[in-house]
Amino acid sequence: MKKKVFKIVKNISPVVILIFFAIFATCIGTKFIWIGSVFERKCSSIDISILTKIRLPRIIISIFCGALLGGTGAVFQGFFRNPLADAGIMGVSSGATFGAVMTSVFGGVFSFSLNLFVSPITMFAFLGAIFSGVLVFAFSKIFRESSSVSLLLAGTAVGTFFSAVSSIIILSNQNQMHTFYAWTMGSFNGKGWNDFYIFLIPSIVAFILLELCSKHLDVLVCGEQSAMALGMNYNFVKNYVLFSGSLAAACAVCAGGIISFVGLIAPHVVRKIYGPLHKVLIFQSMIFGGILLLVADTISRTVIAPSEIPVGVITSLVGVPFFIFALVRMNGDVKK
Repeated sequence: MKKKVFKIVKNISPVVILIFFAIFATCIGTKFIWIGSVFERKCSSIDISILTKIRLPRIIISIFCGALLGGTGAVFQGFFRNPLADAGIMGVSSGATFGAVMTSVFGGVFSFSLNLFVSPITMFAFLGAIFSGVLVFAFSKIFRESSSVSLLLAGTAVGTFFSAVSSIIILSNQNQMHTFYAWTMGSFNGKGWNDFYIFLIPSIVAFILLELCSKHLDVLVCGEQSAMALGMNYNFVKNYVLFSGSLAAACAVCAGGIISFVGLIAPHVVRKIYGPLHKVLIFQSMIFGGILLLVADTISRTVIAPSEIPVGVITSLVGVPFFIFALVRMNGDVKK
């Protein structure tokens, strides 16, 4: 009985923590606003606008973005059987950057119609991320081997190409360089409900697809050949994982730009607490990813308020030491 209760508490505690941090983040900012005063009708109209139109959509977007990155990292690490894999490994982040900087070339053509719903830079980034995923999928088909190495090679090639082209476009448009720089560093500044609506449905689809990857990834733990011997259609699984991860990463970069290390850190922490079973690992990685990015964004907008630090800087400050630690530990395991 005690073990059952402990298991239940263990499983739901991350959700409780996420809700607690969300409430806390809603209250703090340049001006502290106690959320309870809204229900007590002691808030001014300005305070209500700050809560409902500025802080609340930003908090929800950061949670969704962190959950998408955490889930994508768990799926890619499971598929590639590489503990250092995350969304950037498929070139999706570079594709999103390419789409964002392309607004300097084509953004003016669609700016009027898009601004009615969402900023052109957000829409172009989403399309760029999806396009990158499609290219990786197409190039991986060139390789005759069904190995996941083909996906890694294709993702690296596509990501490098898009990064190079994006750099050329940024350097040739210095008037907009600050906007592109903020995008590449990751930021939720100025995000509102319209930005949330544009990626809400694709995000829900991505969450479902990522969770459904679990049964395939648990079989792949024993290796590709063994999985195929057990009756797995490896080509189908490869395409399914690529599509699911690319869609999730595309939604994430559409929401907050390029944010590194969330997809690396969250699955590692969850794996230590809950074990390697992907049915639990993927879901909890989403929750921990949401917590991590929510905390990082809260720090980014409050530590030097009213100015902001790009949230990608905060995640990198935490992620780089974590990455080095994981790399050293993995190298030590290999030597053993």
